[in-house]
Amino acid sequence: MQTTKPVPGAEIPLEGAVNFRELGGYPAAEGRRVRHGLLYRGGNLDALQSPADHAVLESWHLAEILDLRSEGEWQKHPDPMVPGAQYRRVCAMRMADGSEMDFSSTGIERLAAEKAAFEKAAGHPVHDYDWFSVLYRQMPFGNPAYHALFALLEQHRAPLLFHCTCGKDRTGIAAMLILLALGATRQTALQDYLLTNVYRREIIEASLRGKSPEERRLLLSVEGVDEAMGAGAIDEILVRYPSYEAYLREEYGLDAARLAALRNFYLE
Repeated sequence: MQTTKPVPGAEIPLEGAVNFRELGGYPAAEGRRVRHGLLYRGGNLDALQSPADHAVLESWHLAEILDLRSEGEWQKHPDPMVPGAQYRRVCAMRMADGSEMDFSSTGIERLAAEKAAFEKAAGHPVHDYDWFSVLYRQMPFGNPAYHALFALLEQHRAPLLFHCTCGKDRTGIAAMLILLALGATRQTALQDYLLTNVYRREIIEASLRGKSPEERRLLLSVEGVDEAMGAGAIDEILVRYPSYEAYLREEYGLDAARLAALRNFYLE
């Protein structure tokens, strides 16, 4: 009996968490599609407490888990051990000095100081939304976490799960970069990014109740994802490079031969 493959971007039903999914099925280079069962994305794994959730997690037969969170986030919500999976953590958002950007409660004061320094350099107050928009445009460049991700992809350390706290920003940009590397269109990559707002709709709507339009704009990017921020991150690539292929070559060493090999492994 032939098993029906899930719709690209479909959420994986779990009891303890939302916004877990895989990249399988998306259209990519040369009319091919991303292979199912190789590339998973999600949020905190410690939210998966039930036996049913553990069974789903183990059914993926993960070879590698890449945690994109800060040490502070990991200490508060450490990933459980997953049989057969190698675990590594590389924070995907960094302060100006290269240290981890910590979104745990202990990191809030450092974030405020970082923003104050940014405003001082700008010479005027900057709204949180605009500051984070700048940070997002910087994320695809010189990012140790995404360098680790692409190294794992080239090493065929799959099935691979990459995740952050909510599986939306650091994870969302990582997914877009993977899809672009596999030859998916900008529209497809951004479509996957924006699905967070579908799967976290109830959480987003609860946070927006009674808020002003200006507050809603920021809260949407806190509990969901903002299209302009996500698009800004991948569009900045074409500001700095003539093509996504040029970016992949210069940033990760993916010349034509290595990129073709990557696509041959992850596409069907």
